[in-house]
Formats: sequence, structure tokens, C-alpha cells
Amino acid sequence: MQFKIIGTGSSGNCFLVNDDLMIDAGLPYSKIKDYVKNVRFVLLTHIHGDHFNKSTIRKLIVEVNPMFICGDFLEDELLKIADNDKIITVEENKVYELNDYKISPVSLYHDVKNFGYRIMDNGYKHFHATDTSTLEGISAKNYDSASIECNHEINKARKLIKKAEENGEFTHLKGAINSHLDVNETLSFCNKNNISKLYPLHIGNSTRKEVIQVLRRCR
Repeated sequence: MQFKIIGTGSSGNCFLVNDDLMIDAGLPYSKIKDYVKNVRFVLLTHIHGDHFNKSTIRKLIVEVNPMFICGDFLEDELLKIADNDKIITVEENKVYELNDYKISPVSLYHDVKNFGYRIMDNGYKHFHATDTSTLEGISAKNYDSASIECNHEINKARKLIKKAEENGEFTHLKGAINSHLDVNETLSFCNKNNISKLYPLHIGNSTRKEVIQVLRRCR
């Protein structure tokens, strides 16, 4: 299985498995158009615009007309854009076959309903999770790879929050640590589950240096 990060972060998220399964469509179409020719399935995670770009989804329908896979919490919004017969609604922890793929949604912990996905392709197992405050209660034992957010480094984030509060300033980090994943928890999850390869996602700018340092130490 090949996993490609087309874009990740607050400016837009879109990922490609092999060349025919896309995860999220949160970038402008102009930034993904070179990758969509063979896309048959699009897994959608949640409603936020950096994952669910309505204009991009409309363009995908015109250009390649894929099947969209999502939780029922996205169905109403998706029906405003796509025909009913192009939408497959899925439930957490159930397994679904999409041609050669098997996928299983996982409920994550964000400020809106959100799915991660277990993806299996001819024995290869991949786990995808972004925009979640924790991975508690979730497992991906002995998976070959995982794409998981490493949004911040919690110790540095807390220092920056404290400094901002002392100066009477606003910082987005206060919300981020309650809705996004700390790099240390991501690595702990990978170690606990014996995951062979990690693709770090959604690294925030405020603690980017510290996140990268942690990732380098653990390689």
C-alpha cells in the first residue's frame, strides 16, 4: 500500500491511498487535480472545512464521480452536493468491502463527530486518525503503517498558553490541546500497537520545532 500526503494542516487535508482511495477533500481542487484521475472512493472524516471542502467535492463529482463513504452525521450535508446513490454511510467498528479494500470506521474525540479509519488492502493494514484529543480505547495492533496527527508538543504548548494568559493574549493552543493530539501520545500509541511506520500529520506551527525534535528522537 502506498500512502501519500497531498496536504495536511489547518489550511486543508487530503490523502491518497495507492491511486484510487482518497481520505478527505479539504484542499482546493486545483491542489488535488493531478491526483484524482483514478480515485474511486473518498473517505470523509468530519464536517470542518479543512477536511470537507464543498467546492472540491462538487468538482470531484464532475471529474471522476467517486463513491463517498462517511458516517451518517455527514449524510445530510453531502446530499446537498452528491446523489444518494453515490453515498455509502458506515458505522463505527463495522467492516465494509470497497472492491479490494476493507475499511472500518473508528469514532474519534473532536469538537464535532469525527471518524478515523482502519484500511486493509490484501493483508496490508493502515490506520488513519486526525483531529482527535486522544486515542484512548482505540487499537491498531501490529498495523503496517499509520497516519496520525502530531498537532503539538504538550509541554511547550502549556508554556506558551501560560505566557499568553499572563500577557492577556489569545492563543489558539488552548483549544488545540483539547481537540487535537499531542505528538507524545501519538508515538505512545504507535509503540503500544507495534505499528511499523508513522506518517505524522497536522503539525501545528506554534510547537512545530518541538514536535519535529520529538519525532527525530524516536526514529
